Amino acid sequence: MKAIGDLPFMVDGDSADVWARSHQFQLDVSVGAAPDAFSSDGQDWGMPLYRWDVVAREGFEWLEKRARRCADLFDAFRIDHLVGFYRTYARPKNGAKPYFTPADERDQLTLGEALLKVFREPGAEIIAEDLGSVPDFVRASLVRQGVPGFRVFRWERHWHSVGQPFRDPREYPRVSVALSGTHDTEPMMSWWEEASADEKHRVGAVLSADLAHAPYLEVRDRLLEALFASGSDLVLLPIQDVFGWRDRINDPSVVADSNWVFRLPWPSDHLDEIAEARERQQQLRAWAEQYNR
Repeated sequence: MKAIGDLPFMVDGDSADVWARSHQFQLDVSVGAAPDAFSSDGQDWGMPLYRWDVVAREGFEWLEKRARRCADLFDAFRIDHLVGFYRTYARPKNGAKPYFTPADERDQLTLGEALLKVFREPGAEIIAEDLGSVPDFVRASLVRQGVPGFRVFRWERHWHSVGQPFRDPREYPRVSVALSGTHDTEPMMSWWEEASADEKHRVGAVLSADLAHAPYLEVRDRLLEALFASGSDLVLLPIQDVFGWRDRINDPSVVADSNWVFRLPWPSDHLDEIAEARERQQQLRAWAEQYNR
């Protein structure tokens, strides 16, 4: 058994890290995300901006220590908001126009690839969360570096083809991670319930099944099995999608008491006593064996 951890992109302005290394941060600028499918205005996370010139001049020493700590704890770790390590979206607190830093593509590529080297050096596998507004040159860089990115089924489509059909998961590149969703998306069940009839037909077409009027539990298992059968080396599934629940973990750009409060309906040390959990465990194991995972 292996454990996968997480390397967060930013740290809070009140953290010990910023207190000890305040010269590496620009405290009058906030980091966030550029406008994308989640938010037409972008996101403001309220955390201070890296002074990338200072961080680089000091040999990325602090980020290297973070990577080494992750490698001590985990066999692999996800690099949160990967695109931010190539170009960070900065929002001045005085209301001035947001901007990317570094400013030009050449410097962004140099920074991102230098940091990928830093993150890999301790020896753990790394996985890139390459979601949101990610430039083509960043994804091309990941391919060159052999770093797996995310392939979220609902977003994997032939966007430039007529009808924008879904990609067959069996076509996903080997160096990638196949997912049904993430902590930031609505659960697969909610997505399916809100999908148009045309959308459902397109999903059925790529899975060679008529799913438009099928019971949701059949749809759930068809979609999950397709990810197990995908070309990706890794498969990650939110537990909501495994069971077919509507509970959402996080709604990006929204501050609400409902975010980050999800809990399992049963104690985790009693899952072997829950019939529903045992059935899911057996089914996942069967797919894992069938598709050599």
